[in-house]
Amino acid sequence: MRKTCLKAFQVITFFLLIFLAVSTFIPQVSEFPPGEYPGAANRLTHVLHFDRFYGSAINIALWGLLALFIITGILFNGIHTPIRKILHLLLALCFIVIAVEESSNRRFNITIREGQEILFSDYTGTISEKHNLRIKLLQFEIQRHPDQRTPRAFISHLLINNQDTVQLAVNKPYAIDRYRLYQSAYEQKLTFLVNIDDRVYAMSFGDSVSLTDGSFILEDFDHQTRQFNLCVNDKYYHIGMKQPQAIGAYHVVINPGGTCYESIIAVAEVRWLKLLLLLGLLYLVSLSIAFWYRSGAALTQK
Repeated sequence: MRKTCLKAFQVITFFLLIFLAVSTFIPQVSEFPPGEYPGAANRLTHVLHFDRFYGSAINIALWGLLALFIITGILFNGIHTPIRKILHLLLALCFIVIAVEESSNRRFNITIREGQEILFSDYTGTISEKHNLRIKLLQFEIQRHPDQRTPRAFISHLLINNQDTVQLAVNKPYAIDRYRLYQSAYEQKLTFLVNIDDRVYAMSFGDSVSLTDGSFILEDFDHQTRQFNLCVNDKYYHIGMKQPQAIGAYHVVINPGGTCYESIIAVAEVRWLKLLLLLGLLYLVSLSIAFWYRSGAALTQK
């Protein structure tokens, strides 16, 4: 029984490490659109959930099986001494907490443009003062190495509730209650200045503006006709650059704008992090005690 559990544990650990390593290099559905890979590689990616691995049933099952085989070894005396049983039980509990966290904790992305403000509770879907925060992207900064070619850091300068300024970087997350915000990626957007009745709105493709009796969506640009496709109250109109046009009761002009950055912020729920840290601390303490007893026994034998 002991050898069987040990072999099974080693095999599962091997596959888990391989899956985690491979999924690290594949864009996750929760972060970006799924990657397209040729032929069998694309099918294998989807079957094994490499493109959505962290919250997948395969990942949860592997962590659960690791815990199961450790507990089986303890119950059937595959692990003998009390201190070893305690160590392995703590390890199994860590694996169970990881499996529960992967299956229950939420993960989502927030895409926010420079100058844009969002309400965090709109993304969590909860009515809570802790989540009722307004987050504005003041600036997205790309710091470079002295050669000015290689990026060194990606930083989102955020304004929280018009009071606190936060620098969100790759290795510098920001905590909001039980959520952690991580700098994930960015996009550079081309913007246009859409003048509607002498009011100017900076818009990119796909953006919308809602007025009292109308909504405007800047759909795209037709390179053949050199005209923008503008959707106004579910009707499509074609308008050229710098060409004033009457659309219903509105007078519209689209002028060149510039470029701006959109920051993609990954948000992860970490409800079980404190418990996992506590179990990890208990494991290290137990491991230290085990080494202390082992060293004392060795000295006694001498």
